[in-house]
Amino acid sequence: IPCLMEMTVGISLTQGAINQAAMRLAQDGGALAKHVLALETSIREAAYVHHDDTGWRIGGEQAWVGAFRTDDVALFKANPQHTAAELHAVLHDDFKGTLVCDRYSVYDAAQFADVAQQKCVSHVIRNISDVAEKLKGRAGRGLAYVLSLKAAIQSALKVHKDFQDGKTTAKQFHFRGGLVKGLIQRLLSRTDIRTKESERLRAGLWKQHEKGRLLLFLEKPELPPTNNAAERQLRSVVIARKISQCSKNLRGATTYMRIKSVTETARLRGQDPVDVLMSLSR
Repeated sequence: IPCLMEMTVGISLTQGAINQAAMRLAQDGGALAKHVLALETSIREAAYVHHDDTGWRIGGEQAWVGAFRTDDVALFKANPQHTAAELHAVLHDDFKGTLVCDRYSVYDAAQFADVAQQKCVSHVIRNISDVAEKLKGRAGRGLAYVLSLKAAIQSALKVHKDFQDGKTTAKQFHFRGGLVKGLIQRLLSRTDIRTKESERLRAGLWKQHEKGRLLLFLEKPELPPTNNAAERQLRSVVIARKISQCSKNLRGATTYMRIKSVTETARLRGQDPVDVLMSLSR
């Protein structure tokens, strides 16, 4: 950016000056920080929220970036820790929507015991495929079992997609959903498949199914069955991690995440990110 500014308009800037200007723009109590707080509030009021994390570094130490995504909000938070407390700090106790997420243990914390959740079905299918790969060529019924489970969950996705595409009515959706849900429940309740890998998989999925977190999208068709939205939001964070070596300190990480939240939300809303940033700098 300093090179581009000097080449185009003849203004000499240093990277340090740009960083300082960015930190002033995103400082606590400023218009941009208040705007980000308003985005957090809107997330707690959303019908559903996607969430996912990826690694980051702050001052050379391990840290994480959490991405929250609704239909029109993208929020990014940098945290030195990766526990339920950081997620709860955004959602609070008054979040009444559905949390769309993977099966990481953080989401099973006591703070979220009463939070409706939809586990990412894409993650589940990948987990099943990984187990199937390990069971190839081995004697027993373990491989046939996990392949049957994978096919049943893919059928559940098809039921949801057909309804979203307008190929089925609400009545047909609930009828087909009930059939495939019954099939998956029968498969998950089996205990006669004794391979270690398939049993670990079955037990983990059964735990989520008992809590109503595996197939909630068959009861509420408005729910997305995957967490792809949050994963897509994190792609640019991963690119930034590769080229920037992350953040020197927590203030710098917070500055970057606040500005990123504003610009990515603007894009979701069809707004010009530069115009939004300019309006928050005045």
